[in-house]
Amino acid sequence: MGELERILPDELKKCAFVSGNELVLPYVEALSAIVVATNHQVAVLGVDAFEIRRDELLTVKMVDPSRYIPFTGDWEEYVATMNAEAERWLKEHRLGENHGYILTSTSKSEFADMKFRSNESR
Repeated sequence: MGELERILPDELKKCAFVSGNELVLPYVEALSAIVVATNHQVAVLGVDAFEIRRDELLTVKMVDPSRYIPFTGDWEEYVATMNAEAERWLKEHRLGENHGYILTSTSKSEFADMKFRSNESR
């Protein structure tokens, strides 16, 4: 579980479908989670949309803005840009009942650790 999942208010978490250690949030709660992420300087790197079928998830759509929005060294700018893109995509891909979204995210310290490990493996 990452920083975003730790800081999300309980009222958002209780609406989620839990799959392993992932929270699959309904549309409105996913939008609210992006606001929480922005307020806590957590970047939303991607969004996966799912249809929830009994106890399984069927991937419907996904986006990975981290693929085309580079980190240029300014964390606040990166969070603002990434989260605006995640919100825009989510609003363009509103799905109906029995659907939810996983927000892939990272805090500044998680991001630095990820970069450190990436450099270590080279």
